[in-house]
Amino acid sequence: MHDIDREISENYGFEIKSIAPYKDVFIINTSNGRKVLKKTVLFPERIQFIHNVKEHMIKNGFSNMDRYLCTLNGKPYISADGSNYIITEFVDGRECNFDNRNEMMGASRLLAMIHKASRGFKLPEGSFTRDDLGKLPQYFSKRLDEIKKLAKIAKKGKSKFDFMFLDHFEYFYNLGENALQLIESPRYERLVKQSREEGIICHHDFTHHNIIKNGETYYATNFEFCCYELKVYDLANLLRRKMRRCNWDIDEAKLIIDEYRTVESLSEDEIYVMKIMLQFPQKLWRVANKYYNSKRSWSEKSYVAKMQEVIDEIEYHKKFMEQYDMLF
Repeated sequence: MHDIDREISENYGFEIKSIAPYKDVFIINTSNGRKVLKKTVLFPERIQFIHNVKEHMIKNGFSNMDRYLCTLNGKPYISADGSNYIITEFVDGRECNFDNRNEMMGASRLLAMIHKASRGFKLPEGSFTRDDLGKLPQYFSKRLDEIKKLAKIAKKGKSKFDFMFLDHFEYFYNLGENALQLIESPRYERLVKQSREEGIICHHDFTHHNIIKNGETYYATNFEFCCYELKVYDLANLLRRKMRRCNWDIDEAKLIIDEYRTVESLSEDEIYVMKIMLQFPQKLWRVANKYYNSKRSWSEKSYVAKMQEVIDEIEYHKKFMEQYDMLF
């Protein structure tokens, strides 16, 4: 790391006292305090986009994040040895615990603060952007096609997983097909248009390990996937992660949504689209796709257990979807 030490000192203007690896980053002690150094596969235009998003939110009063540090020349990254590196402020604390009700509510409030602060984000014409608005119908359609192809593979197999998947394929496929029909509606198109006009950014990877708790304060980290998208994309994913831990308990969902709404409102169209997102059989696709298309990182027994989790959720999920409108 000697060469990168010199690059950092020359480009950022502070002295490096020590560098220590931590997970997929490096913690660096500098003459300006602790920072985080990360080697990234992101190209410069994408890094600049993320930096602009963060700076926009800071201008709007939100600073609970891992802000990018700029070089003396104003760039949010450096290049060395053919790679790009970013440096962020060090966010002290621990990962958010989604099994703790209060921390789950804190995460929901943090998410709403992100969406609120991102409103109005615009880039100069011709700048790089990432825009996922309007892509849900194509996403649903692609995933359904993949689920159907996976079922064809399963029919050629004789494993316990194959039989479990095929036994429940029709139910989940019909669930997804109905979600696709519902999302292809004027209400979705109207919401996409409105969101584009408002210029709201989604985090797009709002998981427990990207939420840091320090005392009663919460911080968001790792904005690498942030993009223009419906804010209910983030909220639906947050709900889904919690619901799978509590058998789709409607009361737990209400706490999360109510906390979000103390900061950021939800329109009728957003509530409608979020319901469709929560209906789509995302977990079935993920487990089956990993089993049939990925290198077997889990044992056969582990895959069977994961598929059993998907099956065990069916009745809880049905009840949740029936009660969904009671949340609002």
